[in-house]
Amino acid sequence: MLVLTRPLAPLCATPRFARLRSPAYSTSSILLASPRRSNYFNSGFTSSYDPTQDTSRGPIFSKSKFGVPQFYPRDLKKRVDDYVVGQDRAKKTICSVIFNHYQGLRRRQHHELQDQHMREKIQRQKFAQDREIFERTGYSAPVHPVEDEFPGHHESVRGTHNEVLEDPFETPSDNFYIQEDLTVPNHVKIDKSNLLLIGPTGVGKTYILETLSKKLNVPFTISDCNSFTQAGYIGQDVESCIERLLIEANYDVKAAEHGIIVLDEFDKIARKETVNGRDVGGEGVQQALLKLVEGTKVTITVKDNRPSRTQNQPPTGYGSTTPPQAPPSGKVDQYTIDTTNILFVFCGAFVGLDKTVLRRVSKPSIGFGSEIRGGRSFSSTNSLKDILPLESYRHLPHQPIFEPNFTPLDLTTPADLQAFGFIPELIGRLHNICALSPLSLEELYRILTEPRNSLVAQYTALFETYPSKLFFTRSALYAIAERAAKNETGARGLKMEMERVLAEPMYDAPTPYVLITEACVKGEEKAGYWGKDGKMEVERRIREEDERVVNGGVEVRLSAEEAREAAGLGSA
Repeated sequence: MLVLTRPLAPLCATPRFARLRSPAYSTSSILLASPRRSNYFNSGFTSSYDPTQDTSRGPIFSKSKFGVPQFYPRDLKKRVDDYVVGQDRAKKTICSVIFNHYQGLRRRQHHELQDQHMREKIQRQKFAQDREIFERTGYSAPVHPVEDEFPGHHESVRGTHNEVLEDPFETPSDNFYIQEDLTVPNHVKIDKSNLLLIGPTGVGKTYILETLSKKLNVPFTISDCNSFTQAGYIGQDVESCIERLLIEANYDVKAAEHGIIVLDEFDKIARKETVNGRDVGGEGVQQALLKLVEGTKVTITVKDNRPSRTQNQPPTGYGSTTPPQAPPSGKVDQYTIDTTNILFVFCGAFVGLDKTVLRRVSKPSIGFGSEIRGGRSFSSTNSLKDILPLESYRHLPHQPIFEPNFTPLDLTTPADLQAFGFIPELIGRLHNICALSPLSLEELYRILTEPRNSLVAQYTALFETYPSKLFFTRSALYAIAERAAKNETGARGLKMEMERVLAEPMYDAPTPYVLITEACVKGEEKAGYWGKDGKMEVERRIREEDERVVNGGVEVRLSAEEAREAAGLGSA
């Protein structure tokens, strides 16, 4: 009979104590008992653990978390080009200054955050080392429960204990010297660069800045320097511009400290020669602006005078004999704003500064080797721009490729501004001086039609509310630009001419179709009105007049389709 048996396991020749059951150890207890070592094998062993430290890869893979900018100066200029015509050199300078300013702020905030994390890390490591020393010596460290839970508050919790251990015989003069903290890296600090815009009225100085502020989404305010006076006199102090910025930031101090302040009419606070008294509106304001522009802490007091709801009761009758009660004293709030990171932009027309520049750079017209000039009238900036040769402007940035449009204001130096009436301390704080050119006839015509918020689009939308449909011929728009150029008020002159031309059609509204021709602009005939069936007649009149467009003395033949597009009718 066959008997099946299970084979026995072979006996091992191991010692008896080897077969004894070993005590069970958990993985967590082993990791806590063994010294830790990072995955970067060139580093030493340590018994401290930092949860914020990434030990998965070596230091060669540690990249900066600062990142690339979300936009560049050329992106800002594309946004401005949709609303402002011309001024390419000024646009490039303004966009670069604003971009660099906020790049410096982002870099500074990133370094402050890194330094804060570094200090917290050093405090945690120091706390762990102190606790390990106490454990090795056999003493238990007196650990505060809050200190154990929040190691970052190590010094604040021990504040009382450290005061007791201080030497009572130590003089305060021994603590004057502050030792340099070598654990925190010394970063390069980028200072801000303020901007001065010079140019005649109506060329887009403030409009460019307003458009950029909407792109950047930062607090933006414009203050008039005409109302500024020295502290203690009737008028507004220079700190009022900070209060306006705080209001624009909805009383958010952090947002207000990163805003933009535009001081318009800056040339009106130039030093004036006074016979009686002090110049409180000129040099006194310049002295007050020094620390504000450089960077200081300004305390703004805001008083809430809004009455309570119980006093806003409707009147019960007429002729009440009860005297009105005084409004209750509102709550007074104080805000401290640091102006170090606020970008200041100064704007002004600086009428007469171009003649100061010409006296400095132009050659004399008397004597040997002098240039003989023709009899020219230098009453306007347009007549001054062709006096100096183009070689005088070669050092300027952003040189145009075609049709350079330079003016003597482009050669403005701090010496010229000082001769104009500004103190050198304030001029030294204006690091970028940018001059805007007067608008040419072609640019005035483009302002009427090209921008998103053009004047033709504005008045067309206004007439649609009557309801009426407004049309212009191309020759009429050129005639409006020519009359506006003679006024020498820039783009504001276009608004004046449009109001003059459309005064009667606005009063005679509503009419289904209104046509403005060149003769209407020149006052030779009235605006054309048509009823609901007059669309074909309006198109015919537009084609007839736009077939011959005089642009600078050259007759240009236009097709019917181009004439329709110029008039705003679109394709048939």
